[in-house]
Amino acid sequence: MVQSGHPRRGTSLKWEVNGELAGADLRHILQRLQQVDPQAQAINRCDLEDGPTASSPT
Repeated sequence: MVQSGHPRRGTSLKWEVNGELAGADLRHILQRLQQVDPQAQAINRCDLEDGPTASSPT
């Protein structure tokens, strides 16, 4: 069933030759997930403050 007001998207996912989901399909899935799951809002964020710190060369 096609929702009114939304353009019809293809019904099959596209895969890269390396076996990963194609970027456009991955973005679409993540956007849909973020719409329905408040905990998924941070999926596309990168928090560098909690990451490892770079040491200066000696």
